[in-house]
Amino acid sequence: MAKLGRQLGKLASFVLLLGAALCAGLFAFLVWRHGMSLRYLMFVGLAVILALGVRMPESLRINSVLVGVSTCVAVYLAELLLAYSGTAITALGAQAWLSFPQDANVRVAAERMKTVQETHQKFDARSRLEVILDMRARGVNAYPDVFPMVLFAPSSSDSIQSVLTSQHEEFLPVAGMATTTTVFCNESGEYVVYESDEHGFHNPRGMWEHRPVELLALGDSYTHGVCVPSDRGFVAVVRGHHPNTMNLGVNSHGPLTSLATLKEYGPVLKPKLVLWFYYEGNDLRDLDGWEKNSPLLMKYLSSSFSQHLFERQPEIDRSLKDYLDAAMAKATAPISLENILKLHHLRHAVQSFHERRPAEQGFPAELLEFLRHSGAFAAPEDLQLFERILAEAQATAKTWDGRVVFVYLPTWERYRLPELASKDRDNVLGIARRLNLHVMDMHEVFFTHPDPLSLFPFRRYAHYNEAGHKVVGEEVLRQLGKL
Repeated sequence: MAKLGRQLGKLASFVLLLGAALCAGLFAFLVWRHGMSLRYLMFVGLAVILALGVRMPESLRINSVLVGVSTCVAVYLAELLLAYSGTAITALGAQAWLSFPQDANVRVAAERMKTVQETHQKFDARSRLEVILDMRARGVNAYPDVFPMVLFAPSSSDSIQSVLTSQHEEFLPVAGMATTTTVFCNESGEYVVYESDEHGFHNPRGMWEHRPVELLALGDSYTHGVCVPSDRGFVAVVRGHHPNTMNLGVNSHGPLTSLATLKEYGPVLKPKLVLWFYYEGNDLRDLDGWEKNSPLLMKYLSSSFSQHLFERQPEIDRSLKDYLDAAMAKATAPISLENILKLHHLRHAVQSFHERRPAEQGFPAELLEFLRHSGAFAAPEDLQLFERILAEAQATAKTWDGRVVFVYLPTWERYRLPELASKDRDNVLGIARRLNLHVMDMHEVFFTHPDPLSLFPFRRYAHYNEAGHKVVGEEVLRQLGKL
């Protein structure tokens, strides 16, 4: 028995010294790979503690090693389980736009899925990337929709710059790749997939041959058609009565990006009416949060600036294809051994759990915090910038004798949590009217609807469902009849 104890003691000492060596080696590797950081010193401290552990009494040394090894095995098993769980929810993170870009965060996405499952309906829980890979396995060369916001990277403390360049100059497409099978989004349980037009927008192919157009729609994801079938979005409803209607709305477009889109493609299309769809939930937040920090986008406030995107579609397609291929390759790359060793996934899970707060009023606290931020008053300078943008859009349309019509789109919270709805409603409508724009206020229609919440998927925070799109489309048609 004493001999066995001595052997176990020697084994315990070997494990402690091996652990000390591994910690020292990991410290050296991290410093070589990433440079010196104070947090890496914990590996030096752990190496010293393990090395000194060989001086402990034999029984304590053996028990300490048993506890330590058991703990390490359990911790790394949990890390591996988290690292290789490939659901859409765990995929939300740095590349959330490849998963569910319409949700504020992971918890809101989980709540949406739970709601659908409670109604005994199926919810496609795959990430967008998984859908694309499945389609490619069947021979369909699909891509995710891509939008300007994800193409930016910080260039300094107060500015952002597109990651794309052309002839050593910054280059920013405002839409996706042309004639491409595009995997869009999923809010109601089933993914929307569409074929993009000849310039990367969400229109039936062949429409660019019929110029000038009658109507041109600008806006963000609502105008783009999130997340309803292509023939059920409100622009499609309008097109049913005005066939020559072009949709240039793109997911995440804010006021400056919409202006850029109008100035790039408007002179080619020369629409009689420009329908500027303003979404009260985030348009001013987009302007303040990222758009005004782009020197390139700010150039569109000058009447003469253009990237000449209409003529550069082959270049746009090549650049976006390379970008998306690289992004998807990175997302599907094998799990990094370094991240496993550093317990990256487990630490992220623990942090998320620690930061999770109890529900408020029956809603995820994270959602309410997001809505409070998005609904807060905008800074006066942002409202002034927004007025300059609308004035420039109006001046641009006048160059071909076109008019801008301002369409105000309300949020879910205006009918469920009105105290959190946008505080800038009156300011924004006042700006549009001060510029003598014809205003179509969809809130007036939603407010008088017998059940406004029925116009959103499962009555939860989201974009409009098919019924909501139909209400907007029919009201736009009714008011167009008066112009």
